[in-house]
Formats: sequence, C-alpha cells, structure tokens
Amino acid sequence: MKNNILYYVTFLFVIILFTYLFYLSTTYIINFWTYSQAHINYSSGFVKRGMFGTIALLLENNFNIKFIDTFNTFFIIFYLANIILFFLIIKQYSRFLYIFIFLALSPTLILFSFNDLGGYQRFDAISIFLILFHTYLIFLYRSNKINFNSYKNKFYFIIFPIFLVSLFIHEIQFWSIPFHFFMIKNIYDENNIKDKNLYIYFLLLILASIIVFLYPVSQETVNSMIERLGDRSIWDSALVVASSSEGNISIINYEIRTNLLNLYNLKINLFFLFMGVIPINILIYFLNNKKLINIKNNKIYLYYYLSVIPYLTFFAIGDTGRWLHIISIVSFSFLGQYPIDKTKKFNYKSRSFLSKILIFIILIIYCFFVRLPHCCNLEEKKITIWGGLHKKFEAVYKIYISAHKGEQYNLNKRFYQKD
Repeated sequence: MKNNILYYVTFLFVIILFTYLFYLSTTYIINFWTYSQAHINYSSGFVKRGMFGTIALLLENNFNIKFIDTFNTFFIIFYLANIILFFLIIKQYSRFLYIFIFLALSPTLILFSFNDLGGYQRFDAISIFLILFHTYLIFLYRSNKINFNSYKNKFYFIIFPIFLVSLFIHEIQFWSIPFHFFMIKNIYDENNIKDKNLYIYFLLLILASIIVFLYPVSQETVNSMIERLGDRSIWDSALVVASSSEGNISIINYEIRTNLLNLYNLKINLFFLFMGVIPINILIYFLNNKKLINIKNNKIYLYYYLSVIPYLTFFAIGDTGRWLHIISIVSFSFLGQYPIDKTKKFNYKSRSFLSKILIFIILIIYCFFVRLPHCCNLEEKKITIWGGLHKKFEAVYKIYISAHKGEQYNLNKRFYQKD
C-alpha cells in the first residue's frame, strides 16, 4: 500500500509540473529556436528536417489549423506519452524507496526538460518516446504479458516506421539506431534466433540516415524556402543552420574546444555523464547479483556501452545537456527492460540510521537542487550544476506571488508570445 501511495503521488507530482509547462505553451512560445526550425519544409525541394514543417503548413493552409497549435499539440502529446511510459517502467521500483526517488526525480531523466526549459520542445522527444516504448515492450515480453511474435510485430510495424519517418523530422534519431538494434538483438540472442530481416530493416534506417545527412541541399533551395515563409516572425538563421546539408559541421572545432578542452565545462559534462551511466550500471549488476532480475545474455553490458558510445559525439556537436539526457534515458532503459522478480523478498539493511539519513539527504540535494543545463558554454554563461526543482518553485513564487520580482521573472520578456 505504501509503495502504491509513493508511486501515484510522485507520478501526480511530475504530471502537475509538466502540466504547467503545457499551460504556458498555450500563451507563449517556450522554445523559439525549435519553433523557428519547425517551419523547415519541402516547398522548394528536399532539405533536412523538412517533414514536420511540411505537414504543419499543410494543416494550416488546408484545414485552418494554426501552425503554433500543431507545434504545441505535437510536443504535449509526446512529452505526456514519455512521462506515462517512464512511470509504467519504474513502477516496479516503488518497493525500493531510494532507487525509486533517484529514478523518478533525477535531473538527467524525465525531469530534465522541466528543470531547464532550453531542453523543452525539442524533437529529441521522438527519440525518447521510441526508446521508452521499445523498453516497455521488452519489459512486457519479459513479464510474459506479450509473446515474442507480438513484441516483434510491434517493433517492425510501430517502432520501425515511426523511426524512419522521424529521421526526416530531425536527424538526431540516427544516434539511437544502435540502441534499438542491440535491444532487439539481445532478445534474438536469448531465443537463439537468427533473422537476416533484422539486419535489412536496420540497413534501411542507415541508408535513410545517409540520405538525410549527405543529400546536397543548395543555398538557393534554402533561400527559396525561407522566402516562401513570408513575413512569419521566426529566426531565419535557425532555418539556415538546420536545413542545409552542411548542418553544424562548420562549428565542430568550436564545440570541441568548448565542451572537451575547457576544463570547467568538461567537469560538469563528465559529472552528469557519470550520474547518467554509473548508478544504472551498478543497479543492473546489483539486482542481477541478488537474483531480483534475470539477465540471460552475458553480452548485455557490451550492448549497453555500444548503445551509449555514439552519443558521446555531443562533445563535437554541442547542446551537451540534451545528449547527456538521452544517454541517461538509454542507460535507464537497459535496466528498465528487466522485470523485478516479485516472488523474492529483499530488504537492504544499511549499517546505521545515520547512514540512511546521509543517503537520503544526498538524494534530496541531487533531485531537488541540481539541474542538468541543456547546452552551451557553461563557463562563459556562469552556469553551474545548481538549480533544479527548488529554483522552479522559487520562480513560481516570484512570478505569481511576490510583489518584487526581477526582469528574469517577467514571462512577457522571457518568452515570445503567441500571435
């Protein structure tokens, strides 16, 4: 009973937090950079990231559905779906207080985009949805709630087509190909199944990715597309950077100097990389060692790291927080795919009451007073790891209650207002 109360209260708490963001998005454009890039479309020819804008403009021109409404609804649906999937997976951990709180409120997991609004309304949400959905399917399979054929069909007829289409919305999906491949391959390995079709499907995803990355998009095509967008109040620079075939290649040297060769930035990035990977690794080993989960394939750790390594390109691409967030989600998913054996009781007895209090304090500090910044030159902007939920509560007080609030709490100046 206590476990259920903890679970539902925490779930409701997270839903309320994001409901506030959803409410804000009905009045303001929270992420104007993504909103601008979302207008990229195929009106003048093929460009990167053109799928979403093409569909949204079609809905606007033919069905009078405003672009901003399609944009907001899209992200509300995906973020809500991700929260629900995430909590469906972690429900089994509610019997372990510390583990559950760590997972549910970690600044690198589901609360990342709430703690730092620069990470909200990003097309990364599609990647995370597919990662969590795939994890949940495997969890259901391992729990004997669906059979192998049901799992396989859902992968090929739901995950695969969504993945393929989403590559043309944002090429960030490419980096999750290893995750999906090794997750399903692990299931095939456990059942001693060899299927050439598996490799064919993933080869198609790789070929589609190559087209997205390397298709030559001329500057004339980009300029023509921007011109067709008319007098919309968006950032043209955001469209130019995202839609051309060169993409962000020109800034790789800058990003490496900023994220890898700057000690201040590197320390923060490595801290969150450690917190996103190592604790989950320890939990997988610990729970398997205690026979609370059943790992049949010894290659699971190899598959785990091969799925994470591609994301380390964040040092060269930038927006490190977003990449670290996805790394953390991938890491979590390798744990979440295994159902805990409810027939086995396990009570962890720490050495002393004092140690319990110390662990709880550290956990609260990490979950409520630490935030993963979504990007950029952290040293230059004087960004630290401190922030998180307590800062959001402080902001709500300043915005709606306090008579004395600074410019940073003026929503009309912080965000762009909807037309």
